[in-house]
Amino acid sequence: MLGTRILVALVGIPLLLGAAYLGGWWFLLLVILVAFTGLVEFYHLAACLKLKPLVPAGIIGGLMFVLAAYLNKGMVAWPGAGLTVGMLLLFLTLFPRVAAADVAITLLGSWYVGGLLAYLPLLRLLPGGAAILILTFLMTWANDTGAYFCGRIFGRRHPWPSLSPGKTWAGAIGGLLVTLVMAEVLGPLILPALNSWLLAGLAILSAIAAQAGDLIESGFKRQAGVKDSGWLLPGHGGILDRFDSLLLVAPVVYYYLVFFLPKME
Repeated sequence: MLGTRILVALVGIPLLLGAAYLGGWWFLLLVILVAFTGLVEFYHLAACLKLKPLVPAGIIGGLMFVLAAYLNKGMVAWPGAGLTVGMLLLFLTLFPRVAAADVAITLLGSWYVGGLLAYLPLLRLLPGGAAILILTFLMTWANDTGAYFCGRIFGRRHPWPSLSPGKTWAGAIGGLLVTLVMAEVLGPLILPALNSWLLAGLAILSAIAAQAGDLIESGFKRQAGVKDSGWLLPGHGGILDRFDSLLLVAPVVYYYLVFFLPKME
């Protein structure tokens, strides 16, 4: 299993980093593909809970978040949210007996997957966006890797056994420390405007966001009664299994830099 995970990572990581470096439509298309697959997986989880999301409305609205972020350079929420609500109103007009829970889960999927992934193109559009985006990926992967190995080696106590029995305090601390080291080593090269303390703050917030994102997706899967969100990535599961941490890390990094970078220039 570990060998399969490493093999998929050896293929996927250069693809993602290469698209981030190229930017433009190459990166946008990759994010759209990830968002589409993630939305399909999310609504499959909803179906496992006996819910009936309005999948076309949710997918179109979710993808609009990503497209709007790229085209409008900051207008993340309203185009995607507006289209999602518009599509839902259309469906509710055609099918007035749709349950409120199905409407709610449709909106949640659109905003949770599409709305959060929209911060990836926004990061790329910042000055020095390619390097910032690559650092965001590296910090997320550092947290996941540190948490995985420290949890397996040192993990004994499980802080959230009912939500995610595989998570341990040792894993959480290990993930945070590895993220901190990654930020302090590469941060001065990528974000020279941020001093060591600000880089440490970015790393800590990113590690907390990454672990929260992982727990949220674990909660969805546990309620749905499935082990993985999908099967697309052998040894890893689905797209949501691999991007769950990044879903929360991306907006944290974006707003952190939008707040601090202008003050440092």
